[in-house]
Amino acid sequence: MSWVGSVASAEASEAAAHFRTALATDAAYYAVLAESELSRVAADRLRRAAQQLGVARVRVQSGETISTDSLQLLLEVNRARLDVLRRDSALVVSRLRLGGRIGLSGPADAAPFDTAAPLPLPLALDAAVGELRADGPELVAARAAERRAGAALAAEREQYLPSVILSATAGAYDAEFFPRALKRNQLALTIAFPIWDGGRREVAVARARAQRDVARAEREERERGTAAQMAEAYNGYVTARAGIELALVGVSVSAETYRVQGARYREGATTILDLLEAQVGLSEAEAVLVQARYAARLALAQIEALLGRRLFDERN
Repeated sequence: MSWVGSVASAEASEAAAHFRTALATDAAYYAVLAESELSRVAADRLRRAAQQLGVARVRVQSGETISTDSLQLLLEVNRARLDVLRRDSALVVSRLRLGGRIGLSGPADAAPFDTAAPLPLPLALDAAVGELRADGPELVAARAAERRAGAALAAEREQYLPSVILSATAGAYDAEFFPRALKRNQLALTIAFPIWDGGRREVAVARARAQRDVARAEREERERGTAAQMAEAYNGYVTARAGIELALVGVSVSAETYRVQGARYREGATTILDLLEAQVGLSEAEAVLVQARYAARLALAQIEALLGRRLFDERN
């Protein structure tokens, strides 16, 4: 029956919309956390630039170096201030976007979580693709939509079948209030053969068939794209996990390089350009680490939205 297919399709579409909304909310949540971390990185960059500017001014006043050193660091301070303003602005926007996503009229902040490395995925890529193809919310909704369209086509085709009507009547007649004098019973069987209705049935059947074909094509397209969708999210998570490990090494190396260059500059053993390069490299390494962490979180959210379930009981 067509109404059964409509109910099943509506329920499947509701489930798919639920997971799409969950993914969008997760993305907004992680955007707030990422922008908060990037704002902290920008603030650290400004603090380091201001400290080095103070050192450079002392060395210029003592005649150990030329004034362009302090000018170079002043330029770095201005760049760091601009970066702080840019990151703070992005943080405000992301908080407002998260608030709107969860139904607030104002901004919403995101509770931070620990920075432990994300766990390996509990299933292989082939298993994830198979589960997506079998039980993915979007595929379930596409199959339900195809069944609904097929039921609507069958309902339109039923208009070509003859209609059979069985009716019965009973009557009693008399001059009294409760008639008993004359009784009549009638049984009628009516069969109607639809021949021509101005082409309305043909148009309705053609329209329903086209809708069924579109639903089938959409379902087939989704099934063909399951492997690519899951591989993209799955490999994105694996790559982001590896990127976190590399970014941690990069931060350690950049921090040590900055420490050494700062000490050498204070002793006059290096140039201001080497110090600036180390300072900017440290900020960039910290930003890469932040982006890798939240890229892994977002990739995990995408996998869960595709599968329609959480992979871990608790978020890392």
